[in-house]
Amino acid sequence: MKRILAAGSVALLATLSAGHASDAKSDVKEIRIIESGGTSGESIDIAYGAPFTEATGVRLVREQPPSLGKLKAMVKSGNVTADLMELSGPGVETARAQGLIEDLDWDLIDPQDMNEEARLPYAFGYQYFALFLASMPDAKPVNSWQEFWDTERQPGRRAIPAYARYALPLALLADGVKPDELYPLDIDRALASIDRIKDDLILWEAASQTPQLLKSKEAVYVATWDNVFEEDGFFVNFAPGIWDVAYFVMPKGAPNPELAMKLLHEMSKVENQARAAEITPVAGPSPTIMDHISPAIQAKMPTNPELRKTQAGSDRMWWAEHGDEAERRWSEYMLKNF
Repeated sequence: MKRILAAGSVALLATLSAGHASDAKSDVKEIRIIESGGTSGESIDIAYGAPFTEATGVRLVREQPPSLGKLKAMVKSGNVTADLMELSGPGVETARAQGLIEDLDWDLIDPQDMNEEARLPYAFGYQYFALFLASMPDAKPVNSWQEFWDTERQPGRRAIPAYARYALPLALLADGVKPDELYPLDIDRALASIDRIKDDLILWEAASQTPQLLKSKEAVYVATWDNVFEEDGFFVNFAPGIWDVAYFVMPKGAPNPELAMKLLHEMSKVENQARAAEITPVAGPSPTIMDHISPAIQAKMPTNPELRKTQAGSDRMWWAEHGDEAERRWSEYMLKNF
């Protein structure tokens, strides 16, 4: 695959039994979670882990990376070492269908107000992120994915994620599909859209690659969700972005469910979410989060709720039901064309 850039994996996620009632014992020294790492992991440590430890005396230990396969292996082996794992929306639904996760105890979480899509019976949406447009300032500004796709308007290569879940919706938006009509995805139309500019496409596997692609002029435009900010000399446009939610789930058989719920309680607090946004500029699940964030941080935030008027959302249920087919067809297309 000549134009697929290899890198680390992208960052790119039952009721409690009576015996769990005594889990929050004084002799529990730590709980473990599995999350995506990077600045997101740092934000968890500082904004959520610190107040959790202060309230409980229990240390938070983070591990990386999360994956559905890792969750399945833990649960099937009976050796569940993590109390929470980060998963994507489709990963959450797949894990639920396979019986790998517990329902959350929302009475024990006792959350502050949360957006509806973030509060599922079996998953806690802790972070919003978005795929957005970026370039160097000397390129023609792009105001839509259609302009991003237009190689006559601005010649040069474009860099997009090497993942069906992002590449296919992006290609449909570039072909003129309206954000609110994106699902169900038309896979044939998406692949045809990509086919039109495949010779000018670079597929990246980690968003950390995108700044260098722009600086080196290897790509004139990138679709990215991290590491590209105006303050570093780039042009960015969040308005046509594709937003999504990252969730935490509790593996079936988690050793410390009550403590896990207490950590999620800290994640529900809007003041803690505002602290997290200072470390990585993404929105937490509170509907009033922007009231607690400075204008400087809001300007760097691709998931500012105001932007959802023009952004497209993902559909975790569609991906849970049709993701295997979409991934298969995308993989076949990549093998043939890249």
